[in-house]
Formats: sequence, C-alpha cells, structure tokens
Amino acid sequence: MLALSIFCSSYRISVALSEGKKLQLYHEKKIKNGKIEGLFTLLTKFQKFNDFNNLKYILFANGPGSFTGIRSIKSICQAFTLYNNAKIHSVPTFFPYLIKELKNDCEVIVIYKSSGKNFFFKHFEIKKRKIIEKSKLFVNDIKNIKSFFEKKKKNNNKIYLVTDDQDIQIIFKNSVKFYPVNAKDLLKCFLNGYSINNQDIFYHNTYYE
Repeated sequence: MLALSIFCSSYRISVALSEGKKLQLYHEKKIKNGKIEGLFTLLTKFQKFNDFNNLKYILFANGPGSFTGIRSIKSICQAFTLYNNAKIHSVPTFFPYLIKELKNDCEVIVIYKSSGKNFFFKHFEIKKRKIIEKSKLFVNDIKNIKSFFEKKKKNNNKIYLVTDDQDIQIIFKNSVKFYPVNAKDLLKCFLNGYSINNQDIFYHNTYYE
C-alpha cells in the first residue's frame, strides 16, 4: 500500500511517501512569503522513486487554513488520480498536532498560525485514543488565547497547549508541547484511522473576524 502525503503549515511544506507503515521518502521546504511553489520541486524528487504509478492513497489536510493553499494541494492530489486509481483521503488540520498525544488520556488546546497576528485554536480531549472536540473553532490573537487557556485551566489544571509556533512556545513556556508538524504526522493520522474519503475543504474566513 503506497501512500503519498502532502502537508502545508504556515512555516513549511512537506511531502512523505510510505509503503505500509514504512516511510520511503520525506522532503520538506520552508515557506517564504506565504507561497508554496516549492511543492513541485519536492514532488519531482518523489517521482524518481516510483513514478507515482502504484499509489493507492493520496492524503492532504483539509483545514481550517489558507483556502488558496489547501485548494492548490487538493487540485494536485486530484491531478494524480487522473492516471492512477489512488483514493484521496483528507484529515482535519488539527489532527496531525494531536497524533503524538494518542497514548495519553488528556485535554489539549491545539494552536497554529492563521494570518497576521491571529491563530486557529481549539480544545480537544483524547480518551482511549479517541479524539473528542471540546470547543468550537476560534480564530484570535495571543491575548485571547491566554484568556481562553486560563478559563480552561480552572476546570483542569493539567490541560496544555500543542503548537508549531515559536511565539506561542516562548509565551506559554512550560504549558506547551512544541511539534514542527509535517507530512509524516499526516501519514500517522491516516495509518491510525483518522482520515476520511472526503475532499471537502474546511475553510474559515478570517477576513471578517
């Protein structure tokens, strides 16, 4: 079972290829000026491995996030299926941040960059490897994240934050687990059964917040 995973965060774009649970190839590239044109350079490196002819699954994170970025990656995934029978699976963008926490029954707030000074954040509980949504999606600045976190800590002082943002890591210090999330984490979500055969994009418009 050959699976290709494409993941784009605010800081890097990455591509991973696995055969079953064995990682075959992985490459990543830092994003500059919010652009993802480096993706095609990464995919060229992967094409030499197997020419993508034997792909069974193609994976992407369907948001929330940049609509343009997610839509571009979705279009690339769809293009691959034109000459093979690969199935496209999607994973909510929050889940790759949670995949390393599956062994623990815990409550976490996942935070990642949106645009400008704002961040996406959401409260989750992990119980017996099940991911449970404990709040709606929020898009706001660090000040509001602090307020949200302090309220949650009153109910559970063991709650912590998961992020790939260095500013969040510095501000919240010991209350944070820092993970540079990438396409390998997206693959882990798929291999652990957290993906769906659905190509719908979850787009949250932050321009009118």
